[in-house]
Amino acid sequence: MNKTLPPRALLAMMLASLAVCAQAQGLRLPPGAAGGLSVPAPAAATVPPMAAPPALPSTFSSARTSDGIAAIVGNQVITDYDLQLRVEATRQQAQAAGATLPSAAQLRSQVLNQMIDEVALAQYAEQIGMGVNQDTLDRAIAQVASNNKLTVPELRSAIEKEGMGWSTYRDQLKREILISRLRERSMAQLPTVSESEIDEFLSKQDAAAASPQAAYDIAQIFLPVAQNATEAQVAVVKQKIDAIDAKLKAGADFAQLATQDSQGEGAKHGGDLGMRPANRLPTLFVDTVRNLQPGQISPVIRSAAGFHILKLLQVSGETAAPTTAMQSEVREIVLSAGTDAQRIRAKAELDSIAQAVQNGKVQFSEKARELSQDPATAAKGGALGWVLPGQLDPVLDAALQRLNPGDVSAPIVMGNKVVLLQLVDRAVRPLEASQKRALAREVLQRQKAAEDFDELVRDVRARTYVHIPEND
Repeated sequence: MNKTLPPRALLAMMLASLAVCAQAQGLRLPPGAAGGLSVPAPAAATVPPMAAPPALPSTFSSARTSDGIAAIVGNQVITDYDLQLRVEATRQQAQAAGATLPSAAQLRSQVLNQMIDEVALAQYAEQIGMGVNQDTLDRAIAQVASNNKLTVPELRSAIEKEGMGWSTYRDQLKREILISRLRERSMAQLPTVSESEIDEFLSKQDAAAASPQAAYDIAQIFLPVAQNATEAQVAVVKQKIDAIDAKLKAGADFAQLATQDSQGEGAKHGGDLGMRPANRLPTLFVDTVRNLQPGQISPVIRSAAGFHILKLLQVSGETAAPTTAMQSEVREIVLSAGTDAQRIRAKAELDSIAQAVQNGKVQFSEKARELSQDPATAAKGGALGWVLPGQLDPVLDAALQRLNPGDVSAPIVMGNKVVLLQLVDRAVRPLEASQKRALAREVLQRQKAAEDFDELVRDVRARTYVHIPEND
């Protein structure tokens, strides 16, 4: 059955699919990557020097006569029509978020410069040997279609009805994948942060704690639980919120689910509670979102009123150093596996344990004491204790984020061992001194990484041939 969408309804989806592309190729983007929080750049010397004006692409004359040319970047053309589509999408997104828009001329100029940067970065990624194969691109497109409850042919039809050519859309997704890979490639090279820098950072945040001026724009999905609810009734609500959480992890739109399912304040507006000072928000909300980047979504949290999922839309003002953070209580079973045959046997054994634990036939902690080959945790029933997001190896952390309390992961192969995880609980807990320093180090690393990537963007842009006809 064909599906119809309102005019321009697909613009934001067509022009803001970075996270979808990253998920489709299994990338683990840094928090806030879509909003500009970035990763270190390669050394400037690796950036190819600016060449003489290149031979124009074969589409040059047709673009000039049909759409007009907004810019020439390297050997690629940005047409006026493509620019108009992006401007309109940006305008819609800003208006939906209640943001103040610049003048039409300023908005056009800002969007054009962003598009030029994207094309230049994608070209640079290809110059240093990165590529996107057909299978990766097809998976990204299939993910976009699935997230919008469309088939790929329906997605193509809808995009073409909006006026964007299918090949143009594919080219844009390819650019976004290349840029996300450029970011991801550098994630293993996070900048060094000294202990004195951490001391200074924490000192400033402690000073801010005396007079916090932070304000948060939060959206929520809320399902209430009656005060006198039975355990069975609570379990029913928990099952519903977990199903919503699973949809969000699969890429569903938060605002759409909030409008559809939330029974709390702001539901009619996509769950948006509006910008509020920290002292006008529940402490549980502030404790949960203060460790999120704008755009990130929290795990399910429980209050006296019911279950919540929060999304941090925006933060402003000075924030004090967090004293609490969302943490996960984790257990593990580790089996050594140095050969392919050992890995196959270990995976089969751990898969059998996982099913038995989920079916209530055995206790995870008992099996950990009996079988785990990690001496540091086996004697403690596999207990890793309470960990912060990102504290474990990225492969384990990614698996953990997909679990709900009580769940057991699939067996995870990591070099010469196979690991099984159990998420015992997830809760907002006080931070230990060592955890505060770890969080401070991560914040400072990402701040430095953002500066490094901005420098790479400027360097690539300066070395790329760019011609804007309207400036002639």
